[in-house]
Amino acid sequence: MRHVASLGSLVAVLWAGTSAAGEWRGYAAASAGFVIDHTSGIRAKGGALQAYLGVETPFGLSLGVVGEGAETWGARIQGQQLQLDYRSLGLELRLRFLRDGGVNPWVGVRVAQSRSTPLTLDDLGAPRRMLHDGLSTAVRIGLDTWLGSHLGITASTAWQWCDVRVDSSTAPTSDECAKPLHSILLGPTLRF
Repeated sequence: MRHVASLGSLVAVLWAGTSAAGEWRGYAAASAGFVIDHTSGIRAKGGALQAYLGVETPFGLSLGVVGEGAETWGARIQGQQLQLDYRSLGLELRLRFLRDGGVNPWVGVRVAQSRSTPLTLDDLGAPRRMLHDGLSTAVRIGLDTWLGSHLGITASTAWQWCDVRVDSSTAPTSDECAKPLHSILLGPTLRF
């Protein structure tokens, strides 16, 4: 019981200390852009959509829910165009710098549950659709430019791992992460 009281006191002190340092803020953003596969032989590229809703401490550290989806098309092999696509939902931790200025750079890390359904070719060259669920990660760098106190434009770029998985050709029962995908997104953001 004593540990619970100590933990409760610590939470109360931290809450009071952060609220004295500045205001808490909320953010909502919707972005659109494109995804590029620079690192594998598939050379996939296509469109992406992302939505973010988060809360930020007075020190610029925020935690939010992020959803993202992409449809990409890759190289044409034996007349069949390969496709890599995914949907993800997860948490993103962001650290915002210069948060009281008109331009706020930020960095973020995301951990999400991704579902990918890539269309690839099997060993015989026949197209097949796969279904994979798994944990994915991303490192994101962004910049928010404020047009007023509540409305702004956000631009971000990210390197994403394991949003797309493909079957291994050496072990048919296992799946492996595809090479990292690079996304570039732009869209409106709200601060409240």
